[in-house]
Amino acid sequence: MIDSHHAPKVKGAKANRREYARVDDLLRVDYRKISPEEYVRHQDNPEGIFNRVFGEPLKTPEVEEIDLELLYKLIYQANQKMDRILEILESRDADRYVSAGTEYVNISGSGMRFTADRSFSVGDIIALKIFLPLISSTWMTVLGRVVSSTKLSPKDGYLTGIHFMGLSEDEREVIIRYVFKRQRELLRLTSDIKDRGSEDA
Repeated sequence: MIDSHHAPKVKGAKANRREYARVDDLLRVDYRKISPEEYVRHQDNPEGIFNRVFGEPLKTPEVEEIDLELLYKLIYQANQKMDRILEILESRDADRYVSAGTEYVNISGSGMRFTADRSFSVGDIIALKIFLPLISSTWMTVLGRVVSSTKLSPKDGYLTGIHFMGLSEDEREVIIRYVFKRQRELLRLTSDIKDRGSEDA
């Protein structure tokens, strides 16, 4: 995990002449390195990568929308996810996806830093699944190119910086909206702590 000793001050990264605000937070992150061949094969359809790595997302419809055909599809998707889980548990593949659990991250609309349990080379491509607790909980799948990988300590893993690849404007706006939401929450918390300190003085 990243603590105050490990987390450097990071300036906003510019992309398409925009400067993106960053925020430190605790987020759930899953990840797996993608081979160059796999990336090229699915370059025009990254969903193929995400479905292979993380399994096809299970979409839960409104109750009134369920019919027998849709119910069959939901059961089929659930079976696929279970097969994928069993495949991961039984696999000896060192490149299966890893969950970093709830991690300290630094995230913006252009990229993020998080702690991985292994080193990466600059230029490696990683598939990531990030949980953003917005009004409706959002799992976001993105591709990232490694821009840095620094060993922290024998037990703390590697501080890994990635630049998001191929984000649509809608996806980027979701991340930016989350960053601003979290910044407001942290400012409000800081203000409340200062007010309590003034009252106790």
